Amino acid sequence: MKAAWISDDNGCKAYSWLPQPLETIEWAGNCKDGYLDGNGTLNWFHDGIHKYAYTGRFEQGKLQGKGVMEQFNNINHGSRTEVDFVDSVPHGQGVQTWPDGRRYEGEFQEGYKTGKGAKVWPNNARYEGIFKLGNPIGDGFQAVKINIPERISYPDELVRYGNSGTFLAQMQVSEKASVRAIEVLRSNHPAFEKAAIRALRSAKVTPALVYGAPVSERAFEQVSFILSDRSLRRVLPFTYPAKASSHLPPEFQYDKPPVDKVVAPLVYPLDLLRQRVKGSAKVAVVIDPQGLPIQVQLLESSAPAFGEALKASVASSSFFPARKNKQPSWSAFTISREFSEYESRETVIDESGRRVLNKLKDSQPKIFTVAQLDAAPKRFYTPSPVYPPELADQGVTGTVLVEFYIDREGTVQFPHTLKADNEELAWLALTAVSRWQFYPPTIKGEPVDAVVTVPVAFNLKN
Repeated sequence: MKAAWISDDNGCKAYSWLPQPLETIEWAGNCKDGYLDGNGTLNWFHDGIHKYAYTGRFEQGKLQGKGVMEQFNNINHGSRTEVDFVDSVPHGQGVQTWPDGRRYEGEFQEGYKTGKGAKVWPNNARYEGIFKLGNPIGDGFQAVKINIPERISYPDELVRYGNSGTFLAQMQVSEKASVRAIEVLRSNHPAFEKAAIRALRSAKVTPALVYGAPVSERAFEQVSFILSDRSLRRVLPFTYPAKASSHLPPEFQYDKPPVDKVVAPLVYPLDLLRQRVKGSAKVAVVIDPQGLPIQVQLLESSAPAFGEALKASVASSSFFPARKNKQPSWSAFTISREFSEYESRETVIDESGRRVLNKLKDSQPKIFTVAQLDAAPKRFYTPSPVYPPELADQGVTGTVLVEFYIDREGTVQFPHTLKADNEELAWLALTAVSRWQFYPPTIKGEPVDAVVTVPVAFNLKN
């Protein structure tokens, strides 16, 4: 993504060499001619979450010379890098340390550990040689291996639509081969994400090795979803207008439309689903040049809950932005979705979900509480909900009490609200929880369906 300038609440600008979704900054130092100036610490937030802190000397909004970068994201949480900066980009000799004892000392080029360097792990494993984009590439280093025992099947619920799809995620694999901090980088339909995460959960993972010693390292996994029957193969699940409306301002007149990056689930309101109520909703959305939906407005819906569900789904998604003159561009358009358990690609229910739904029809469904299980369900993939900056800026906070079912495969089914301080936050929480996956809950070692209740908190400190 192209570099950009970003302003704090006082209009003081900082240079962002790698813009991220929903970025905001905090700066308490001097501002000269509208740009950060002098010594100080610049804090970066993505979607309201503190991700980076840069300390050093700023000149015309850019960090120059010796400085310190602290990271608070999933993969590098708590790491500290002391390095030379050129226009806010790490470039030169530096040292990066992690709380678990890992340490890298060597070259940085254009923001990444690239060139000659040495890395030491907590178990005293050591690699010294060439790095590229943060990874050792010479003899003596073996990258993480992820072996999925069975071929990942194309989701049955999407066969009739024949859409193609791509799933890409990064994760941290510990020296004991446990997978954590999964971050989905691309998934153009929630069913593709669900299938890929489920496969990762059952994968045989071999940790990275440094001269035979296992170490904790980052890994990537990519899956392509294409039907083998060419007569059923079609295009991407969702597409957007090839041309912008002529009524929009010039800055919205793109040459190429946006493309889905990560599509968040569309939650079917459980009470309406159980009543077999079908419906639809339509929203207007504004996508910024970073590919983030910064405004989602409800235009129409056949039931209020359908409208809130669609708003939350779009607000929780991300896009590859529209392009104009080969540069990222603003875009605005409408999105319509249908709610139907059989006839809608967006809300079609998989086989396991249908089995759980049928159980809920019983007066005493064979679905077990946490207290009845062998142990509390163990999380595998639990992404946080989106917290739109406009809500945080308005001081909108609250807790949502969510109940959901974990099927015997470990997949979350039918999240719904028991109590919420704010309806918009409630639907954002449900959208996130619907992506969650656990290791299968068991009783006497046998997988079972379970019901779980969790609070999801939205507050300005986290």
